[in-house]
Amino acid sequence: MKKFVSVLGGVIAGLCLFITPTLASRTQLTVNIPDGHNAQVINQSIKIDSENDGSVTFTGKADKDAVITIEKHNGNKHHYKVKPDENGNFTKKINLATSTKKCKFIVSAKSTEESQSNKEVFVVKNTAYVKPAPQNDDSSASSEEASSISSSSSSIENNGDMKTDEANGLIVGNSRSKIYHTPDQQGYHMNSANAVYFNSEAEAQAAGYRKSLR
Repeated sequence: MKKFVSVLGGVIAGLCLFITPTLASRTQLTVNIPDGHNAQVINQSIKIDSENDGSVTFTGKADKDAVITIEKHNGNKHHYKVKPDENGNFTKKINLATSTKKCKFIVSAKSTEESQSNKEVFVVKNTAYVKPAPQNDDSSASSEEASSISSSSSSIENNGDMKTDEANGLIVGNSRSKIYHTPDQQGYHMNSANAVYFNSEAEAQAAGYRKSLR
């Protein structure tokens, strides 16, 4: 399903040099590139498209005692730590918020303070990006619109017994704080008793929720 750095016949040699560490003393790190994601090498970074659901999965191989760090920039910044298995293989799936159009990831590995890998840079285009709807200050929404929002929120709220880590990418709001979280934010996993689920950020905002800052 995945293969190591096979992107555009004309740049295979350069790409292999870019991905594979050149110094024997460095922590070993190779990062796979998924097929069919329009991969390109641009300015010492690898540009790829996300999955149709806005997710991106990093797989590869490193020293088995290393710790892989995936730094997420743009949108909500976050650092993910991944431990490889006993054979050095690792995988990490990350969901991008629909409001994030493009995101940069920097992948590196470290065995000790003195032994670190090269940094591999990926620029991911979110194929599930949805342009945010403009805010409408007109409070005189039609009764039909208000009814639709209430019905939608109610039907989703009835799923309050769901576990937020099994919400399949839904937006999760906290009914007490009126703050919602996207799957890539810290507060996404919460007590399901307080959770309200929305299909999009626009739906959450229409119900009176605001986005979490972290």
